[in-house]
Amino acid sequence: MTGAAPLPRIPVTSERLRALLAESNEALAHDARDAARLAAEATALATASADTGARARARYLQGRAAELALDETGALEAYRESLAGFQAVRDNVGRADALRGIGQVYDTLGDAPQALAHHLRALAIAEEAGDLRSQAAAMRTIGIVHSRAGRPDVGLDWYTRSLALPGANADPIEHARTLNNIGINLKNLGRLEESLATLHSALSAFTAAGATLGEAGALNNLGATLERMDRLDEAESTLRDALSRSTASGYGEGVVNASLGLGRVCDRTGRAEEARMHLATALDVAEHGGLRAYEVEAHDALADLCERCGASAEAVVHLRASREIERLLLSEASDRRLKMLSVRYQVSAAQRETELMRAKQDELAKANARLAALNLDLAASDAQKSQLVVELERQTREDSLTGLANRRRLDQRLRDEFDRAVRYGRPLAVAIADLDHFKDVNDRWTHAIGDAVLKRIAEVLTGEVRHTDLVARYGGEEFVLVLVETGAEAAAAVCEKVRSAVATHDFTGIAPGLAVTVSIGWCADTTLPGPDAMLGAADTALYRAKAAGRNRIAGGKASG
Repeated sequence: MTGAAPLPRIPVTSERLRALLAESNEALAHDARDAARLAAEATALATASADTGARARARYLQGRAAELALDETGALEAYRESLAGFQAVRDNVGRADALRGIGQVYDTLGDAPQALAHHLRALAIAEEAGDLRSQAAAMRTIGIVHSRAGRPDVGLDWYTRSLALPGANADPIEHARTLNNIGINLKNLGRLEESLATLHSALSAFTAAGATLGEAGALNNLGATLERMDRLDEAESTLRDALSRSTASGYGEGVVNASLGLGRVCDRTGRAEEARMHLATALDVAEHGGLRAYEVEAHDALADLCERCGASAEAVVHLRASREIERLLLSEASDRRLKMLSVRYQVSAAQRETELMRAKQDELAKANARLAALNLDLAASDAQKSQLVVELERQTREDSLTGLANRRRLDQRLRDEFDRAVRYGRPLAVAIADLDHFKDVNDRWTHAIGDAVLKRIAEVLTGEVRHTDLVARYGGEEFVLVLVETGAEAAAAVCEKVRSAVATHDFTGIAPGLAVTVSIGWCADTTLPGPDAMLGAADTALYRAKAAGRNRIAGGKASG
């Protein structure tokens, strides 16, 4: 009798663990915090009962919840642990899920090649396992990578392939997500009627599955499409529904999207105060949620609204806040790329060292023939290391989108030129060029078109200055020119030449009817305390140019 007492506890623990995993997975559709709590409890229980497979699934769910909470580091750690667990129990479907999760995090961090590599591995494993649900999910996430990289047509093709799989609607929420992604891409491709129909289907599918967060997201996308179609009354009604559902479920990103959309609609229908209220709500929620890309969008929208309402001083405050956040985001993106490269290098180095140790052990048994092979391996490792160092150095100095110097390179070069100018009494000028109403380009066309404009502007700026000068990307749509051996009069002439070159450049090859202008502020005063002060003076001049009507230049005095 004494040996029989513990037996009932085994199924009780197993049943509780299965229930926790199911509840956490279900909670992901409507409450990420609840999903995280349940997954953490499941992880603890699986660890205590030494159930490797269940612990891998629990850690995967923790990764999903962390991803929704915008905790990329926690998500990546959880996904990697889950991948190791799934590999240990030979769960190929789990391996595909974990690889897909890792790919999603890399995509969020802006590393599209790594993201795509993980998603393609996940697809290959799912195909080998014959799991159609996992194949459909992998195809959808591959489509997301392409779409975010500015290839909506390629993304749409992958979404369509996902839906075409036999039994693709077996997972209702995954099916709804794919429809939602298709609707977004159709909108970005200008196929608005198709977008509208597809997003209605996505909304119905989310509703049938009881996925509150999915409903809110689909409603926000519907509102954006209706707004693009100038069906403003319907857009407003849809966005109010999205706002209500997002608020009720604690879905902060949904609240921000809905509030931004309502702000735009109210502004377009002549309700400035109500527009300001919604945009202020979007800004407040974005600030509290750490959604800084949305902070930029809210500040820009408020700046445009204030400018049209005659509140120029308030507009400048929002513009300054927006540009500062963009500069921080650009710097953080560079830091993340640097960190990822460093991590990859460390992993690669550890792998090479392990291989080297194994080779040395083999040498003891296989003598001189193995020494030659080892030398070849070491040479290859050195070549890989040199290549990685070169790539690491390039990425720490270069903006990934435009190929221009990045903020780090700008800071170093401007400091050197300022010190040289002061030491030898030589002239130096710095200018900040900012694209006028660039947000309208992204809103009217797409972010892919916006990226193409930034690349073209980089080419125009580089073509209008000397090879001894420096052109750098300073923020989202801000560029800095470091003009060596250039005094005030010459700086004004260069800035006017640059302004004119942009204003007369033909951008219609990027998008029909597209025209772009820039405002430029410059400073040639080397008596200021340092290069940062020169940048600050140029920034102040830039805001004078903006306030004076844009598409113009403004500057300060020369030193002395």
